[in-house]
Amino acid sequence: MAEAIRCSYGSTSLEPFYVGSTLAVFSSENSLLATPIEEDVVVTDIESNTIVHKIEGDGETITALALTPDGSRLAVVSQSQQLRVYDTSDGSLVKQFRFSAPVYIAAADATSTLFAFGATDGVVTVWDIEAGYVTHSLKGHGTTICSLAFYGELHSSNWMLALGDTMGTCKVWNLVKRKCILTTNEHGGAVRGLAFLPDGEYFMTAGRDQIVVLYKLDNLKKSIKTYTVRHQVEKCGFLEVCGKLVFYTAGSECCLKLWDINSGTPLGGSKPPLQTSEELMIIDVAQIEDESLWLVLSDQTLVLLDLSLSENVDDHLIVPEVRKIAGNHGIIADIRYAGPNSTLVAMATNAPALRVIDPLVPFDVQLYEGHTDLLNCLDVSQDGLWILTGSKDNNAILWHYDADSEEFILHTTFHGHVGAVTACGLSRSSSKPTFALTASTDLTVKKWKIPKEAGSVVKGSDYTRRAHDKEINSMAIAPNDEFFATASFDKTAKVWNSDSGETVGILKGHKRGLWDVSFCQYDKLIATSSGDKTAKVWLLKDFSCTKTFEGHTNAVQRCQFMNKNTQLVTSGADGLVKVWDISEGECTVTLDNHNNRLWALDLKEDGLDLLSADADGFITFWVDNTEQLLLEREENEKLKVEQEQSLSNYINQNDWSNAFLLALTLEHLMRVYNVVKASIGANQDPELVVGLKALETTMQELQPTQLISLLKKIRDWNINFKQFEIAQKVLSVVLDFIDTESAEMRKAMDLIIPYNERHFQRLDDMLEETYILDYVINEMQSV
Repeated sequence: MAEAIRCSYGSTSLEPFYVGSTLAVFSSENSLLATPIEEDVVVTDIESNTIVHKIEGDGETITALALTPDGSRLAVVSQSQQLRVYDTSDGSLVKQFRFSAPVYIAAADATSTLFAFGATDGVVTVWDIEAGYVTHSLKGHGTTICSLAFYGELHSSNWMLALGDTMGTCKVWNLVKRKCILTTNEHGGAVRGLAFLPDGEYFMTAGRDQIVVLYKLDNLKKSIKTYTVRHQVEKCGFLEVCGKLVFYTAGSECCLKLWDINSGTPLGGSKPPLQTSEELMIIDVAQIEDESLWLVLSDQTLVLLDLSLSENVDDHLIVPEVRKIAGNHGIIADIRYAGPNSTLVAMATNAPALRVIDPLVPFDVQLYEGHTDLLNCLDVSQDGLWILTGSKDNNAILWHYDADSEEFILHTTFHGHVGAVTACGLSRSSSKPTFALTASTDLTVKKWKIPKEAGSVVKGSDYTRRAHDKEINSMAIAPNDEFFATASFDKTAKVWNSDSGETVGILKGHKRGLWDVSFCQYDKLIATSSGDKTAKVWLLKDFSCTKTFEGHTNAVQRCQFMNKNTQLVTSGADGLVKVWDISEGECTVTLDNHNNRLWALDLKEDGLDLLSADADGFITFWVDNTEQLLLEREENEKLKVEQEQSLSNYINQNDWSNAFLLALTLEHLMRVYNVVKASIGANQDPELVVGLKALETTMQELQPTQLISLLKKIRDWNINFKQFEIAQKVLSVVLDFIDTESAEMRKAMDLIIPYNERHFQRLDDMLEETYILDYVINEMQSV
């Protein structure tokens, strides 16, 4: 039985919820997270993986956010210097205020009573959240405020606010006495870290000069300790880990570091990342309750540390990472279904780590380190348990899924190319791949044997072939492993013998460079896509082009066969996914849910599920609902037949009112006209213009959408000289019921008026002609 041509897909999306350099902010008493997306703000419940609110901005980029610990109020400051305070329970705007200078740092106190905002003119504004007004305006800094920290409780004697600026000055204000009780210039760079020990014993400052200064809170006149931490500090604080009081620093080197308070010696911390070309750093640390820390990384990744699981191994404290959340995935260069039963999604992005997500827990991400430069491509084995990645570090890495840990582990590194690996592929004939192929900017293709033991580094390939004259963008391996194909910017695709590495065919015909190549699983066909805005299907028998698909308005980035080789799916730089009927050469459906170039596309279940990802990190999951669409069409056709029969019955019974309403519902232009004409001809109520009281009442009680439909029909009748009279009669009935506030109704009326003016002019001319006729008759009678 032939497969039905797929022509309809439903979609769900995974959108970035954190874009921009502004800090993400957490509520410490619940699971709310507020993040900027350029000029807008998203409030997310990170426990349930749901977006609570999307708050539209004022058109200017967000510069500072603050969320109260209880999660009840959110402060948003934009480049327009406008403060907006929102109630997070319903997303409503509570208060607005305008600052005198841009604000780039904000904070809330522990009691959810106050906000503080640090401006570029050195002024710190303290805001009463409940009353909605400024309580303090703290001056004294001559430059941009870059850190804030509250201490104490509202109206207590030691209710304080610490401030740090970009020139290394730190001040502590007593908010009750409105007095500055500490001014220090011990830092040679921006003071980004400020922290009070909750019991009030210590106060600490830390900066980008790699210095931490410790004070006794009851005597702030002189520091008691100065430590060099040997990394740029963006955040600091006090913690109790494994029963020991320590202080932490976080910033460059992208890991949390723990230090002994008394000696300043390093005690351990979180796991440092692999050193790569990506210069990541921690830009903020948020403490949730007492046992958890959220690290905010510069690539908008959020990392949760669980202090309760910390271990002391040989006097080295290890704080484990228990969760990672991706605020956005950046530019997604390649994407594949992966994992057991293809339930996971693997991505190659503009970052060195392989990213794997579970669509059922969409915010969470697994990052697998191994490459030292950005990923360009990936491929997944038939069973989804093996992933091959290619990177700008000139290496390819094979990853294997470990069922016990439910994670991918590094199995083999292939080292041998002298340029970035731009395309890769795994053998397809068996679940476990037996060989791998890679292509590189060095214009060569290499075949590699896959070793049995994990942890190997393979430096010798089975063969190396010079493949193309320009960069190779894609590679595909035939289902039986007999052939593989490469697609290049040199406008050609080549088919190779997998065993010998010799060229067996060249596909020529595209006018620009090729982006993708794909084998058909059920027939000897191969597809290519190109920058010339077309995709082509070729015969493997003689390498001739059998079909060309035109429809994209920009380069076609990806192409794959689906639905038992009867259809082809493509994605393009125009942001569209198109599904084609190969035999007819026509597009059966265009899927539009992206605003940027679609670099990546994959499918599973032979096209029942599609997956597309664009250059903004926006991912769409498409599910085939053709069967549902066909059922709906069948039901609609059945209903239409029944309604047509009912309409005929009403007309036969001279039930003009119901016939009019049903004809209007069925959008029959002339049926509606004929029903009104028949009613006027029957003339049951001679005093009415439409000849029937029930019909006039029906017209006057039409819903707005029905009335708009009727006005459009009046417009069409009014154009025709033979039909304008009935059009005018119907218009006279409904004229008093037209809502002039409705844009659609005004538009419909605007199209009726010009022809009305023509009709009235014609009637005036005819009336004038009757006067002339009367005059001629009178003159003739006098003769």
